[in-house]
Amino acid sequence: MNLAPAALSLSLALALSLALGPASAARAAEPTPQDRYAAQCVAALEASADELARQVRDGKDAARQPLLDQLTFGVAFLGDSYLHGQANEDQARALVHHAELAQRSLSPAELAARQALCASEGARLLANANVLERAVVKRLARKRMDKLLGT
Repeated sequence: MNLAPAALSLSLALALSLALGPASAARAAEPTPQDRYAAQCVAALEASADELARQVRDGKDAARQPLLDQLTFGVAFLGDSYLHGQANEDQARALVHHAELAQRSLSPAELAARQALCASEGARLLANANVLERAVVKRLARKRMDKLLGT
């Protein structure tokens, strides 16, 4: 069980709050369908990132950029959730944990389809972010990659 993506939500929340001030959206007491979807995508993209990180550690440098892309798209979901009021780290961890458990029941083809859809959606979120948001997301993704690769 890897809860590191949810842990990034705290870092992202802190970075965004320092950069942008308090979020304008109210803190949601119950997770929204958008929060649940974001958690599913973070879990799916993290599974892909774990495999890509293993490949990079095994010497396959061609996997380095796809790894950074997957991590960037996952952090984009976290940032979007934060900006829409999901700043509760415990709730974010729980959502990602449940998504990881549910993901285990997917076939490899279903997981690959989810990963592709989530990567596309993460790319869209990133493209729609402002310059400051993109910079924060990219920085956090790079830090996550360095941690995964032990650099």
